[in-house]
Amino acid sequence: MKNMSFKNYKCDNIISEFGEDKVEERYSKLFDEMTKFLEVNELNGKAVINKEILANVVIDYFCDILRLKSFHVDIKKTNSQKVIAYTSYWLLYRKPIQIINNDSDDKRYVTLNERFVLQYILDYLSERERGGHILSRESEGLKNFSGLMLYYLVYRSHDAQSLEMIITSFLAGQIYERTDTDISKELHPFDN
Repeated sequence: MKNMSFKNYKCDNIISEFGEDKVEERYSKLFDEMTKFLEVNELNGKAVINKEILANVVIDYFCDILRLKSFHVDIKKTNSQKVIAYTSYWLLYRKPIQIINNDSDDKRYVTLNERFVLQYILDYLSERERGGHILSRESEGLKNFSGLMLYYLVYRSHDAQSLEMIITSFLAGQIYERTDTDISKELHPFDN
């Protein structure tokens, strides 16, 4: 069962601010994306999504957004860079993908949550495909970027703000390179 009721969690302030449907929708979307990640990487039976931990990821994310909105009362909609960054941070902090059967010496199992977050961020950055998804492109620079990003997620200190800055910088680089026209409005359909 992927659906989660947040009525039993102490998050009435979140539900009253954002609505139970939005909170449950965020949970379901993340659960679906993680399920697909496990399937594509042939990890069914080796790793599972801990639903309680994932519910706490969603609650922590909305608590942060609620706190930010209390400081910046004029903000009506959270920009997509912030959504991806704060969600990513809490996924990394809580680690909802849990290994249940590691019958190999494959060291990648230890970094499943970081690998999922890398995929999550790169899917976001690839929304406006420019010759294919970042991970499927043959560009040495993009391969280096994704490799360095995984290294950063696994071995370096990070917070939601630093992840947001990486995402924003990637998008700003695209804008900077286009000297013929301003593509700011084209970059992410989530913000329009």
